[in-house]
Amino acid sequence: MSLDKPFGPPTSSVAEKFATTREMDLSDAPSVIQYLASVIMAAMATAIAAGFDRYQAIPNLSLIYVLPVIVSSVAFGLGPALFSAFLGALVYNFFFTEPRFSLAVADTANIWAIALLFIVGCVTSTIVAAKRHDKGELDRFHRQQEKLGTYAQQMLDATTAEEARALTLSTLMSLFQAPAVVLSVGHGDDLAIKSETTLVPAEVDAAREACASQTCVEAGVYPFDQSRFDFWPVRTRSERKTILGVAFDPDRRPAHTDAAMSMIALMLGATIDRHQI
Repeated sequence: MSLDKPFGPPTSSVAEKFATTREMDLSDAPSVIQYLASVIMAAMATAIAAGFDRYQAIPNLSLIYVLPVIVSSVAFGLGPALFSAFLGALVYNFFFTEPRFSLAVADTANIWAIALLFIVGCVTSTIVAAKRHDKGELDRFHRQQEKLGTYAQQMLDATTAEEARALTLSTLMSLFQAPAVVLSVGHGDDLAIKSETTLVPAEVDAAREACASQTCVEAGVYPFDQSRFDFWPVRTRSERKTILGVAFDPDRRPAHTDAAMSMIALMLGATIDRHQI
C-alpha cells in the first residue's frame, strides 16, 4: 500500500498558500492576549474616570466602563466582553464608591449602580457579540463563494485528473483553514494519499469506509474514534475512487460544510470523469 504516491506534478507551495490565506483577526489572538487587552482598557477607563472625578463629581461616572465592554465585544467576542463588564463593576466599586479602596459598599444606592453597570455591560456585550458573529458568518460566506467560484474555473482549466485532485487539496485547505487530504483508492489495497498531514490508521480506515458506503464519515465517531477527519466520497464513473477529508477544529467548525463539500465533490468528480472516461 502506498500512502504517499503523488497524483501528478507537485503543486506549488501548497503549505505557503495555507499559511498566507489563513484569515486572522483579533478574535484569533491567544486568549491571554484578549483578556490582557480587556484589563488594559479597564485601566485606561479608570484613569479617565479618575481625571473627571478629581475635579467634578459626575453621577453617571460608571458608564465610562461600558466603553471597554463594547470594544472587547467588537474586537474579541463575548468572553472577553463579559470579563470587561465584571472587571468594570469591580474596579468602579473599589475606586469610586464609598468607602473607597475597598470592595465594601456603604450606600445602598451604589450597590444598585454597580449592579446596573454589570447588567448594562452584559446586555451590551451580548448584543454586540451577536451582531459581530452574524457579520463574521456573512463575511465567511462571501469569501467561501468567491473561493468556490475560483475553484470551479480551475476545474474547467485542469488538464488531468491528478491536477484536479491537487487543486482540490489546496482549495480545501484555503476554504476551511484546516488540514485536508485527498485520497485515491484503486483495486485491492491500492491507496494513494495527497496531504500535508500524516494520517493515522483509524483515519485511513474511516476513509475506506466513506468510499465503500458512499456516505460521509464524521470525525471521532465509533468505530473511528481516533480519526480527526470528516470524509466525503466523490462519486465518479472511474474505477479509481476519490475521497475528500478535512480535519476541522472542534471548537471552530464552520457551519453548512456539507453543502460546500457536496459542490466540491461534484465538480471534482465531473473533472475526473472528463479526463478518465
